[in-house]
Order: sequence, then structure tokens, then C-alpha cells
Amino acid sequence: MTTTLDVRQTFPGPLDQVRAMLTDPDYARNRAEQTGSISCEVTVTPDAGGATVVTIKRVLPADLPSFASALVGPNLEVTEHQTWAPAAEGSCTASFEVSFSGPLGATGVMALTSAGTQTTSRITATIKSTVPFVGGKLEKIAQEQLIRYLEKDEELGRDWLSR
Repeated sequence: MTTTLDVRQTFPGPLDQVRAMLTDPDYARNRAEQTGSISCEVTVTPDAGGATVVTIKRVLPADLPSFASALVGPNLEVTEHQTWAPAAEGSCTASFEVSFSGPLGATGVMALTSAGTQTTSRITATIKSTVPFVGGKLEKIAQEQLIRYLEKDEELGRDWLSR
């Protein structure tokens, strides 16, 4: 079974500025801190052809129902790999993969489009668990948590860009 995610965010800034923010290790660390991470490691590596690879490893307290806590433990480790293509003609995409400690992961694309001084981000993803019987419940919990995280991310990004 898989669960899908489709979220839009709006940022007050041109595409190049929003892409720069989303690939800035200081922004990633600030976002992790503001969303309750216990620890965070960020690496940003320019790749051949103008792409940028961002890896974010976070540890969060696992505030989950008991059936899920038994699979994860007291903390949740989240590793996210993003590969950002160079911006071209008012748009830019990043493919991403997120792995969680436990039998759960997500893959997807973040697409940025710009209209003047505003940039819209559309995040689409597939969330998949490999646990029989309760996998669908785990996916639904992950979907709800990711939606809340992305709502907070939009708020933090708007604040970051207003500095």
C-alpha cells in the first residue's frame, strides 16, 4: 500500500531567492531547530551540471501512537536527500527521498514556479511502509506529520525571506 502527498506552499520572493534559501544549510538547521529536532546535520554539495545535493539528517522525539512507537523507539531518525536542478525559465525542481528509522520512506518531487516576486512550491510524494497489517496506518500518520511539517516550513520560510 502507498499513500500520496500533494502540498503547495507560497513564498514571498523570486525563484532564485527561494531556491537559495531551500539549499542553505543555515536555513535547514533553523528549520530543524524550530520543528523540534534534537539534532541536525546538513551537507550541501554542488554537483556537476549545476545541480545541488542537500542531505539533512535529523533526530526527533517520536511522538507516535503505541503501535508505531514499538517499531521506532523513543526517537525518530529522518534522513532526507534532495537533488536540486538548476533554475531555468522561471521554474526549478528537486527530487527527494526521505527515510525514517523504521519501515517507512517517501519519495517525491518539489517543483518551484515563479510569478514575479512570488514563488510557489508544489510537493508531491509517495509514502510507503513495508509493515504488514499496520503499514497503511503508519503511512497515514506520516502523511499527517509531513503536512504539519510543511505548513510550519512555509511559515519559517516566509519569515526567513523577510529578513
